[in-house]
Amino acid sequence: MRAQHALSVCLIAILSLASSLVRAQTLEAVAPADTRTEIVHVRSGDTLASLLVRTGVLPGDAQDAVSAIQRFWNPRELKVDQEITLDFGRVGLEAIRLPAGLDRMVQATRRADGHFASSAEPRALARVPRYAIGVIKTSLYEAAVDAGVPLPLLSEMVHAFSYDVDFQREVQPGDSFELLYERITERGGKTVATGDLVYASMTLSGKTLRIYRYVEPGTHVVDYFNSQGQSVKKALLKTPIDGARLTSGFGMRMHPILGYSLMHRGVDFGAATGTPIMAAGDGVVEKATADAGYGNLVLLRHNATYETAYAHMSRFASGIRPGVRVRQGQVIGYVGATGRATGPHLHYEVRINSAQVNPLSIKMMPGRKLGGHELNAFRTGADELDRQLLALRQDILVAAAHN
Repeated sequence: MRAQHALSVCLIAILSLASSLVRAQTLEAVAPADTRTEIVHVRSGDTLASLLVRTGVLPGDAQDAVSAIQRFWNPRELKVDQEITLDFGRVGLEAIRLPAGLDRMVQATRRADGHFASSAEPRALARVPRYAIGVIKTSLYEAAVDAGVPLPLLSEMVHAFSYDVDFQREVQPGDSFELLYERITERGGKTVATGDLVYASMTLSGKTLRIYRYVEPGTHVVDYFNSQGQSVKKALLKTPIDGARLTSGFGMRMHPILGYSLMHRGVDFGAATGTPIMAAGDGVVEKATADAGYGNLVLLRHNATYETAYAHMSRFASGIRPGVRVRQGQVIGYVGATGRATGPHLHYEVRINSAQVNPLSIKMMPGRKLGGHELNAFRTGADELDRQLLALRQDILVAAAHN
């Protein structure tokens, strides 16, 4: 009896152990793989393959994934700080996902045979309006940064107002601005890009200037118009350089190098060496050469009447040579101190029928005026924007009252 009891106890123990082993194997079989997702950003000098290897992907898998993804996207288009999502499992890299442009996502996923297959799908994006307002205390730039305005949009606003505003002299502390622009977001509300500048206004010494974005029907041509449907574009920009200060006006002055009074037949804008200089208007390059006291000089002919000159450049922009046609706002050279100059600056001239005139005093002909159905469509859109802006301003007032 004792022998039988001992045998029974031994059998029960063996069966219990076997059951535990079977249960453990079953749980292991149904347990989820050890997966993780990692988001990485492209560094300077990265290739897609080197980035993958840097994050722990085997070189063979990295090359296989890159080869697969080439079907929908050129890895040479990889940009610094671009975001890439990597999924890892027990066998290593399982999938790679990245944006291929603004409106498309591409991915490579490991197949059952261990190799990667790629696919592409549209990116679900939305354009969300964003309102910004600011008061200038020290500079427009600082006020815009404080208001969260993306710098490319600030540049676009400044360029649009440059036909009517002398940013070197007319912008003062206490002046204000407001913008309505778009943020491009994906699912979850994450901003992936800055959209279009839709509206902007500047209040300078109590006078408010407003501009509205307008795309000509049937085209992709973007322009800005005032509330009367008049294009802000004019023949010449008031200032062909951003972020500079007026250091010398038009007229008689004591020449800083020659030491005697001399007529200064242009205006000078002080700026750091290398600051881009823009063409004040559409035209053809007549000169792009070293020219005695002018130093490196570009002379543009805009029509039978108007020419503009840009002197003391450190260098010319690529492709700028006599006979080349340039567009308004195109970079034609960079600030320097060549020729007779005591420091880096742009000497800028406007010539009417070859005679130099004060660039800050001439009145340019206005741009085109919308009419008919086009004007009606523009006014309808502008009225809707005005109602939207009124609501946004009221929201800010209510929020300020609660605070």
